[in-house]
Amino acid sequence: MNCVVCTRQPVESGLLCEDCRDEIAGPLGLVPEQIMATTAKPTGAILVDPWGRPHGLDARTLIGRQLEGAGVSILESSVSRHHAHLALDPTRKTWSLRDLGSANGTMVNDQTITDAVTLRPGDRILLGQVGFYFVPDARDLPPVVLDPAISSTLRPGDRVRAPLEIDDGEFERENTDVGLPSFEIRLHEPTGGGGGLVEVDGKQVQLTATQFEFFALLVRRMADEAHQPHLVRGFVRTSELIGDLSWDTRDPGDNHVKQLVRRVRRALVKAEIGDLIESRHRFGYRLRVIPTLP
Repeated sequence: MNCVVCTRQPVESGLLCEDCRDEIAGPLGLVPEQIMATTAKPTGAILVDPWGRPHGLDARTLIGRQLEGAGVSILESSVSRHHAHLALDPTRKTWSLRDLGSANGTMVNDQTITDAVTLRPGDRILLGQVGFYFVPDARDLPPVVLDPAISSTLRPGDRVRAPLEIDDGEFERENTDVGLPSFEIRLHEPTGGGGGLVEVDGKQVQLTATQFEFFALLVRRMADEAHQPHLVRGFVRTSELIGDLSWDTRDPGDNHVKQLVRRVRRALVKAEIGDLIESRHRFGYRLRVIPTLP
């Protein structure tokens, strides 16, 4: 089966290929159990979450952190209690999305929305820091089977979560501090060529020379930008990676970067370190942790 969004590449997680999944990679520590949907009269339309799971939509669907009835519930601190609303126009057969005055905003295809916007198939929606794809007709899609390794990330004890129960009578106070845990990271530089050894919280993984350069660049950038807010700290753009890393091809491009990131992620997960690399559309790549260097 091919990805329901790009329709070109085979699925890797749920309904999504790896590239489309990377476009909506969620914030640090987000786990599947934090996103749930309850429908009264499903329409066949869905939101697809970062693990490729479908979440059914009613003709009028509320999205938020604290819901009393049906809707899409997202237990994540960047999402407001009542964040956004999806509605189906039964006459025109079109869907619209409206932000409900959320603290961290709603984006469609990287554009912040201020009024109701009409959605198209495959639109990328960002609610606070949590991303989804919109699919208007998913009735014929097969059941979703997830690979447990895909959602592998930091150990539960290492995740930092902001309080979810935030209510102050008539007004809602939003906590937007997403937090990043600190890990001790040691970089054992390669000598005489070859790869390098990365040690994270006592666990080691051997990387090739280019993989090591990439990981070391992410570590340095996160360490150098201690003055930046956590939401934007430590990102390295694709263009910078293409220009600065030692590639084994004469004309590296976006696909080479994506392939490199996939391989480093898999090496980290295989070493039981977890997926320490976050990707964010138009920002680039960064570590999901703050490195403490010996």
